[in-house]
Amino acid sequence: MIKAPDITRKLFGGIFDVDGSGHYPGLELINLVVCCEEGTLPTTEKVHVLRVAHDFARRLIADSDMPASKVADVLMNDHTIHTITHLLKCLELEVPNVVGSKSWERTHFFPYTRSLVHWDARRPKGEKNETKPPLLERRYYRGAGAYAFSVLRHDPDHARLKSVREGFDNLYPQGRHSPLEQLALTLKKQGHSDANASFDTVEIRSELHNDSWEDLFRDGMCNVLSHRGLPTVQRVRAVMNWTSIWIALMESARAFLLRNPQKPARLVVDCAGTHPQLRRAAQRCFKDVVTVIEQVSRDEGEQQGNLSVQQLGKIRAFYGNTAAAGGLLNAWRGGHRYFTLRLPAIEAMVLAAAPSGTEVEFDRFLTEWLFARCGIIAGREGASRSGMLKEFDGTIFEENERRLADQMRSAGMLKVFSDATRMVHAGGRW
Repeated sequence: MIKAPDITRKLFGGIFDVDGSGHYPGLELINLVVCCEEGTLPTTEKVHVLRVAHDFARRLIADSDMPASKVADVLMNDHTIHTITHLLKCLELEVPNVVGSKSWERTHFFPYTRSLVHWDARRPKGEKNETKPPLLERRYYRGAGAYAFSVLRHDPDHARLKSVREGFDNLYPQGRHSPLEQLALTLKKQGHSDANASFDTVEIRSELHNDSWEDLFRDGMCNVLSHRGLPTVQRVRAVMNWTSIWIALMESARAFLLRNPQKPARLVVDCAGTHPQLRRAAQRCFKDVVTVIEQVSRDEGEQQGNLSVQQLGKIRAFYGNTAAAGGLLNAWRGGHRYFTLRLPAIEAMVLAAAPSGTEVEFDRFLTEWLFARCGIIAGREGASRSGMLKEFDGTIFEENERRLADQMRSAGMLKVFSDATRMVHAGGRW
């Protein structure tokens, strides 16, 4: 029986499984960057990772079976426990489709500081207490982030690779002693970790395509990390969201290329919410992308063996969850999902479009970055180049542009000097 990883690695380069969708690719990427024994984005054949469970902090906010004696050994009193627990809840990663409370194994933190970076871990099978240490193994870090890591570290452009390395080193500097870092470090020491670095058997099996889409990820990440005048929190979120966005864009593009090389993927986004025709087009576009991914996966499955409906469903669901996590969809689930650009996507796209200290004309942002490089139709020019104005009134896309500009201006990412001069910028200190 052929499994989903066999199909997605062949088609798209990495393991794109629903259990590793959403924000998990970004978390996995940051883990590999920060915890790689060979250094930041090494070019060695193999990489070894120092894995940290952070299980004490994760169990503190999610596990009712946490022994009170264990907590009392670390935290002073009930007031301290209450305060730390609520702080940690603010750092939790958003997980969709979860009804009720999560187990600690599915509780992850946004890696805002070096000591918040942690690996996947789970309770040993059959264990309901802490008589045995947790198992440091992949449950949600399935390999999409490992593929992104491989794309970055095997960049043939040495100058760009150096810039990305320096950007990550600045994002997670050694010796930072912020209050949050000190707290995270204290809690991390109470958890389980590898005594020695472990060889990553998943990353080495990633299959690079050496195409324009991998260069898009490298360029975007280089630009995101260059904005050192922005708060660390903002850059960390942009790294994670850009990873999710890029994976969704790349996966749809490669699927369409396999299906029909003459018809590239173009994602129609509804940013205005005022025209039913555009909303239907964005909704139909999402369904078409998922259908094409399913078709090429089924075709590859027929060549390799028997791909079950369940495995096919895992591939299909990965796309929707990951696109939603990055802000490319209006919702995580439901039958009326459509492509859009929510604030997380806008922020990540702006930071990825241009390096720190530069501005981009809004029209160029729409046509040269969103349309030409990312395959996203948001404005009239992109719609015209795609032949959509044969069935759409151009004013619909003009209104879409205006609404997108309004959102960017409200978020502090667009300067308006006149009707003809609008400049996209990331803000922060230059």
